[in-house]
Amino acid sequence: MLTRRAPWLVLCGAYALLVQELVRISVSGRLHSMDNLLVVDAVRRLSDGGSPYESARFLYPPSSVLFALPLTALSDLQLERLFPWGLAALLLAGWWASLRLFGVGLRSWLGVAGVAAFALFNPAVSVVELGNWTAPVAAGMAVALLLMGRGRWLAAGVVIGVTIAVKPMLVPIGLVFLLARQWRGLALAAGIPVAVCAVVTPLLPEPGLFFTRTLPFLLGGQDEFARPYDSSLPSMLPRIGIDGAPLAVLRAAVLVIAVATAVWRWRTGGDERLRLVDTSAILMIGTFLVSTPAFGYYPLVVLPPLVASALVRGSTARSVWFWIALVPLVRPLQFIGVDFLDGGHAGYRQSVKPLAWMVVAGTLLLVRTWRGEPAASVPAGPEPAALPTAPVARELERVAAPSSPG
Repeated sequence: MLTRRAPWLVLCGAYALLVQELVRISVSGRLHSMDNLLVVDAVRRLSDGGSPYESARFLYPPSSVLFALPLTALSDLQLERLFPWGLAALLLAGWWASLRLFGVGLRSWLGVAGVAAFALFNPAVSVVELGNWTAPVAAGMAVALLLMGRGRWLAAGVVIGVTIAVKPMLVPIGLVFLLARQWRGLALAAGIPVAVCAVVTPLLPEPGLFFTRTLPFLLGGQDEFARPYDSSLPSMLPRIGIDGAPLAVLRAAVLVIAVATAVWRWRTGGDERLRLVDTSAILMIGTFLVSTPAFGYYPLVVLPPLVASALVRGSTARSVWFWIALVPLVRPLQFIGVDFLDGGHAGYRQSVKPLAWMVVAGTLLLVRTWRGEPAASVPAGPEPAALPTAPVARELERVAAPSSPG
């Protein structure tokens, strides 16, 4: 059912839902691509001889300046109107790549459901509203997994490398290259961002600010403005009294468990596509849990491939708990000119929901891995055709046999 083509009426309805949400965001959205505008404003300082790192909100590596420069040619209003559409296109590209990894397309029932879900899923809407650069990271993750699944590890290394140069979220995926013994792909994934930074950094005024101001700010979990939206364990657990040494031990334990589970998942084998998706998801979820900050839209990095993996028997996405944990992340519909949200400060209440999903999804992946269930998984799909009966087989052999000469 999920792999069959959806009717045109359903297809048009899903895209109409997505388009109306994009129109609402680009025309009357409250946030107006705030995150992207902060990045662009910081890079605009270059034209006056200033450094992007003079802005407390420019939290990207020097390589990202190269990708922000073209955006400085646009006005703020143009960015508010156009950037959400670009991010939505990247999210759709990631969803398409996730589906293609498992042999289906956007015309399938699952593909159409995913398109409609973008208008209903809070992390997707938030990343587009904010204009956050997590969208290209999510797209890069899915495209890289598609290339890995097709054996094109060098191309996957290029995609991961470029993505890290934009926003260094996918650094943990380097372990997947190590486990697969794809050394050249790993060299590209690590070398591209290093090379771009090496070229861009000397051209920036006061590049040392990245190390003296930006990195400490990031490693400290940012500030009180961002902390209420942080869904990581280091941000959430102190709210219930777990801090200091116990928190440090717990973070280390989660990290060790995540890496060990990812390594064991890779070794259990099974369906190659599922192995790639599971191993990557374990690494990224573990990273989001122990590092800070981890905002509510970070699950987008792993969700499209995980959801698409529901087409394979034995996948985590076939667990009902996986979907139950996603329910709190669904938002009420909003229509152009009508806002059903209260507009209040989301804060701590909202940050619990992504954390709950990451804990549930991570636990499901851990349990299924250590039980060895993924190793026995097989692709979902129609049952193989029955073998021909003996008389039919003999007749087929007679017809297929070459005629005797003369």
